[in-house]
Amino acid sequence: MVEAESCVGGFSPGFASRLTLRGGRRAFVKAVDAQLWPVEASHYRAEAGVAGRLPEGLPVPRLLNTHDDGRWVILVFEHVDGVAPGQPWTARQIRRVVAQAVAFAQATTPSPIELPRDHPRLGGWTGIALDASSTARLHTVSTWASHYLDRLTVIEQQGLQAAQGDSLVHCDLYPHNVLLSVDRVMFVDWPHARLGAPVIDLIALLTGMAADGIDSEPYLHAALPALNCPPASFDAILAAHTGFLMAGALAPMPAGLQAIAEEKLRLATAATQWLQHRCATRDSNAQNIVNP
Repeated sequence: MVEAESCVGGFSPGFASRLTLRGGRRAFVKAVDAQLWPVEASHYRAEAGVAGRLPEGLPVPRLLNTHDDGRWVILVFEHVDGVAPGQPWTARQIRRVVAQAVAFAQATTPSPIELPRDHPRLGGWTGIALDASSTARLHTVSTWASHYLDRLTVIEQQGLQAAQGDSLVHCDLYPHNVLLSVDRVMFVDWPHARLGAPVIDLIALLTGMAADGIDSEPYLHAALPALNCPPASFDAILAAHTGFLMAGALAPMPAGLQAIAEEKLRLATAATQWLQHRCATRDSNAQNIVNP
């Protein structure tokens, strides 16, 4: 190794660095201490299992090597000379990222690899409704969600059904897991991949943009037909996605992971406001049909 450049950003407590090797080759390395961070280490191992099977040609960094001695879990990826989008967003960035998400979904339907069909990163309103502490905290975050909690638990059950599918879904495709270079849009960090409806990833992307103050609706309207997702199904999956974020934001977070809790709250707030807007619009349209 000739040079190491520590990477900023992200929410993992592990090590992340861009390495320059002898001969000029570059690589991205991430590592975590499994004794200190067992949950995060399990995520690294899951990512290795997914990334190592993804076919070439997808907008995903290639996994070059792994090391797991029970204490340290180390993953080595090809280097991508890119940065996370946003900071601030531009219309061109948004169009590139959304177009890549749609193209990726189309190219990986059906999925080129076998994965579980469960969705541990969807749903949460039901759990909130059953927990008095979470219900009380919810009122301080969103009075609308607190008032309509019973309705949200019903809608998210519909969303869990609508989220089933045969596409390869990243299931964590927020902007911090996207890299933009001059000519490429790459999707990184794959520990949560599942089979499901491709619109799940678009929801995560647009939620991240909404949290940054972007109106996601114009970009959604252009993408939904390509993903063959009716608006009612989209709203149901959005409700399940929002429930997951809100449940995570309201739950206690272990020491050292407070940044994750803060990001979940930021995303949950944006997703809930977006869902509230879409529900209000749908209710208004239904009322206009009944009483023209």
